[in-house]
Amino acid sequence: MNKKPNKWLAAILSLVSPPIGMLYVSQLAWAGIYFVAGFAVALLALVYGRQIPFGVVVLGFNVICAAHAYRMAGKYPADAARPAYSPWYGLLAAYAALFIVVFGFRSFLFEPFRMPSGSMRPSIEVGAHFVVQKWGYGHYGTYDVLPFQRPISAEMRRGDVYVFDYPEQPSVQFVKRLIGLPGDKIEYRNKQLTINGQAVAQRKVGTYSEQSAASGARHLEQLEENIDGRTYSVALNDDIKMDFPQDLSFPQREMCVYKADTVSCEVPPGHYYFMGDSRDNSRDSRYWGFVAEPSIVGRVVSVFN
Repeated sequence: MNKKPNKWLAAILSLVSPPIGMLYVSQLAWAGIYFVAGFAVALLALVYGRQIPFGVVVLGFNVICAAHAYRMAGKYPADAARPAYSPWYGLLAAYAALFIVVFGFRSFLFEPFRMPSGSMRPSIEVGAHFVVQKWGYGHYGTYDVLPFQRPISAEMRRGDVYVFDYPEQPSVQFVKRLIGLPGDKIEYRNKQLTINGQAVAQRKVGTYSEQSAASGARHLEQLEENIDGRTYSVALNDDIKMDFPQDLSFPQREMCVYKADTVSCEVPPGHYYFMGDSRDNSRDSRYWGFVAEPSIVGRVVSVFN
């Protein structure tokens, strides 16, 4: 193939995918460099995503590559042969391979998420990015595609934070802290958590200032809890009194007993009980019940607040 690469097509391809743009202009080494650099940029965007929007970082990176590809295409000798990976079918194969690598990484190893709400404050702030370990939890898919489903082989541990399919709308994924394993007896009375008859120790560590667009700044009580050796902070709003509705309905509702300020549940086999760390600002298992094992997506291993 001897046709000189088109400069504008090179720039457009690079805007969509920097490695593909470099393959089009016959720069295999640069394609590899931009592939590795893309992962580094994604990692930096996760770490510093609250200071610089993720989209801005990615767009800036792709624009730099587009300018580079445009320049390389302009300098390409008109009579020089081009390698087999430069035609459209070679680029299509490369793009398919790239997609398979990214899809496989997100499906089976690690997947990034962004916190949409304040239900996990102070542990995970609104807008924070976090990374979820997928391997061992059987929910192997991403981008709303779930090609593989296997039983959980990893240990489910109380006190860890997990992502799961929301029972009332499985296409939506929630992130909460695991409180109860199958067979556990959970009680939440007057803002005190009890597991299998043992009250979870609470220690006041200060005040948590929560910013809300609707209500402005609120100062909440911040407590430290410890479950099975895992220590974390929860936020309580003294202005909100627990008042559970009596007409809550969800699968295996008979496993729970509700009173005005108390909920007590026995976790059914093959299910789990989750709660948010912002205890007065979280719709969780206290309201919509249990999470079935096949709905567990993975465990949160890193948080970038």
